[in-house]
Amino acid sequence: MKTNVVALVIAICLPAALVSAAPDAGAKARGSYSFYAKSAHNSFSSARSHVEGYQGYLNETHGVAVPAHSTTPAAVPAAAVSVARPSAPAAVSSKPVVVDHEAEIAAHGAVDAEVARDASDALGDDIERIQKHVKRMRTHAEELGDKESLPILDSIEKNLGVARRGHADLHEHHAEESISPQTAMALAQRVNDALRAAHVDHDKLMKRLHDADEPVGK
Repeated sequence: MKTNVVALVIAICLPAALVSAAPDAGAKARGSYSFYAKSAHNSFSSARSHVEGYQGYLNETHGVAVPAHSTTPAAVPAAAVSVARPSAPAAVSSKPVVVDHEAEIAAHGAVDAEVARDASDALGDDIERIQKHVKRMRTHAEELGDKESLPILDSIEKNLGVARRGHADLHEHHAEESISPQTAMALAQRVNDALRAAHVDHDKLMKRLHDADEPVGK
């Protein structure tokens, strides 16, 4: 008899428990928002690892110093390094910097084309994934009315644009017959600076979503 009573109580209470645990209307959007935020975080880590690994290779193999990070990557023009003559691609200027690739290669040797292109391909895949994830984050932020996150997403996308253009220039240089390690380092650093700035903003957004007193969009 007691067993039957317990079973009856469970049968009555179980549907109520399931109903109370049912997700609210915004749960799907919040879950997707969180998923793409975490996916973007992982892709940022992968991209930074790939570009810094390549810079480490250029430093160790060719003796080219890794530049210090710029604090304003978004200000770097899309074509800061041009294929031509004298030297010093690291300078930030409103005019294209003219580079003597032959002199650079004579001084430091040419970069292994297979290494360069593998690094470039991996980095390009990472940037493409980050852009896809951030785009989907924006869609869910707008759906949830998360107005505080939209300016942060704007900044992330702005710096991703700089990283994308820098990567396009790096990829173009890697397609040349001989690859200058100094030019490759300067172009990789432009990508790294932009990714670093976007990553900082993304971490800021992740912290805001994690620390919010109420779930975003609730």
